[in-house]
Amino acid sequence: MVAGINTKKSDDVSTANTGKKIVTIIGLGYVGLPLACLCALKGYKTYGFDVNENIVNFVNSKTNYIKDEFVESSLKNINIKATTKSEECMPLSQYIVMCVPTPVDDNYMPDLSYVVSASEKIAKNLRNGQVIIVESTINPGVMREVILPILEKDGKKCGKDFYLIHCPERIDPGNLKWDVRNLPRVIGNITPECGKKGKEFYDSISIPVMMLSSVEAAEATKIIENTFRDINIAFVNELAKSF
Repeated sequence: MVAGINTKKSDDVSTANTGKKIVTIIGLGYVGLPLACLCALKGYKTYGFDVNENIVNFVNSKTNYIKDEFVESSLKNINIKATTKSEECMPLSQYIVMCVPTPVDDNYMPDLSYVVSASEKIAKNLRNGQVIIVESTINPGVMREVILPILEKDGKKCGKDFYLIHCPERIDPGNLKWDVRNLPRVIGNITPECGKKGKEFYDSISIPVMMLSSVEAAEATKIIENTFRDINIAFVNELAKSF
């Protein structure tokens, strides 16, 4: 039993006895931790889930281990309950936001193991009415072909029993002007109702978002942005060698 929370298992998402909406952020790195801080500042009962016990201990002790200016200014003044146990937080949450890493393997192919693992944990704890948001960087097709089948494996249907949205993160570490609070974002949805639910969440934490035509469009947007950054950094590096 988590203090102050009704953990009775049911098919529907619970609410805290404080009346606050509840959110779980999966992955407390340079993307997830600032988002968790923002949610807590905006009045959400905020949980952070991470498989790394050291990270969980840092967050629970209010230690800014990622050296982010926004986290530094807010973490000590808010409450985030970090845990390594998905059952302590996911079944209680109206919103579950995936912020896990998506590295590449030795052959430079996307490593989706963290995304798959997080999706399986969500599916295990999935309740009717929950809004599942994926912020992790993924290539076009992953939402519909990888994540969605995992969440629907036990018979629940997206757009009816739960809602699935992709809102790719745009964190620029070290940038003091643009951070999680003001960087504009895009939303891609599986169904129109999913998009509506996702926009309601981001409106509630004051992050500007633009609705796109499909979830694949949102996936492609992030890939194009990353490619654009990569090309420009490589170009400047080549100029530096020449000059």
